[in-house]
Amino acid sequence: MRIRPRRAVPWLLAAAALLQAAPPVQAREFKGWSVHADGYPVNQGMQRFAAAVAAVTKGAHTARVYPDSELGPQGQVLDKLASGEIDFAVTGLVGYGEKVPALRVLGMPYMFHDSARMFALLDGPLGELLAGELEKAGVILLGWYDGGTRNFYHRSRPLDSVHEFKDVKLRVGTTRTHIDMVERMGAHAVPLPFKDVYRALEEGRVDGAENNLPSYESTGHYKLAPHYTFTRHLVTPEMLVIGKKAWNEFTKEQQQALLLAGRQSALHMREEWNRRVRETQARLEKEGVKFYDCKDYGPMVRRLKSLYEPLWSAKDSVSVQALSLILAGMAQR
Repeated sequence: MRIRPRRAVPWLLAAAALLQAAPPVQAREFKGWSVHADGYPVNQGMQRFAAAVAAVTKGAHTARVYPDSELGPQGQVLDKLASGEIDFAVTGLVGYGEKVPALRVLGMPYMFHDSARMFALLDGPLGELLAGELEKAGVILLGWYDGGTRNFYHRSRPLDSVHEFKDVKLRVGTTRTHIDMVERMGAHAVPLPFKDVYRALEEGRVDGAENNLPSYESTGHYKLAPHYTFTRHLVTPEMLVIGKKAWNEFTKEQQQALLLAGRQSALHMREEWNRRVRETQARLEKEGVKFYDCKDYGPMVRRLKSLYEPLWSAKDSVSVQALSLILAGMAQR
């Protein structure tokens, strides 16, 4: 009996030919943006995540952190993440405040006393709430980095009580809340670009400014304003995020692995940050910088009462929910 060839065979052969002709997945480099120089704790954390991209994709892709705003100025980062010109970045809260109003709650003065209490909330329900809002805005939250505790420094005296702020000229950024904070504490707010602060201190146009300890050292401000007071008026995080366009290039399994890698990179960054702060303070003490602790936070917070009132009447329910989670977290401690 003659055996006729099965009709499916030609189709199988054609399918095999198509598979052989299909181009392999093209390897590429995922680009990470950072405003900081190499060696800064933020970049060290990002580099951990970059290494994870190569590991998770088994070398099919690589990732690289570009320091010192090499991929564009800070004001363009959000647009570049959306367009895919930048794949991942560490950003502050200010840029996304318009798209995710609930983030503004985190940027309010004296919302947290220290980073440990802040991360206890951000690594839980509060962080999950904000991650959902960030995804709606076009980015995936990978991890919460430490933005440091911001404190005031002065050319000739400590600012350790609300009375010491009277008529002092203090540099602030252009954020309205921060300008109002300084004014309500009795000082004169002088909004200036960060790069102009050293010259302003040198010329006496400002008596002091505020920032975290590593930035205070790296800018050389300690040479002109050697009185540093731990007012802890701002304790804010930074965010490791990846644009949705880049995120969708990974499989579901790879995405889950990268979410874990992002959180691990954040933990590494926080450890490096705390180490750097300790070492910085020790170095600056040897350079003659005087450090002080705030004597009483109560009068300062009472001066700022009007800044908090609009939070409760916020039009978006997510902001109110975020504030409620923070207050509940405070009550448990």
